[in-house]
Amino acid sequence: MLCHVTRPDSVVMEVEVDAKANGEDCLNKVCRKLGIIEVDYFGLQFSGSKGENLWLNLRNRISQQMDSVTPCRLRLRVKFFVEPHLILQEQTRYFRF
Repeated sequence: MLCHVTRPDSVVMEVEVDAKANGEDCLNKVCRKLGIIEVDYFGLQFSGSKGENLWLNLRNRISQQMDSVTPCRLRLRVKFFVEPHLILQEQTRYFRF
């Protein structure tokens, strides 16, 4: 399954995941490509059928949460804000803002 993921800086990247992949698989692949180690601060969002922003549940399959539109369109967003001095990695700090 092909996913287009929009980064916080509006750059779109392509990620290929298994058709049965869950949200965590996709998030890990995105963060690995970006060199982000502190994955826990981030999540993936998508637009629901009514245009609302929804968080992708990382435990469930992507195909169960989204319409069968290929490629799926996701947005990498900061899900948990932490104090800047607690962030260990510069790459995480870059995508946090």
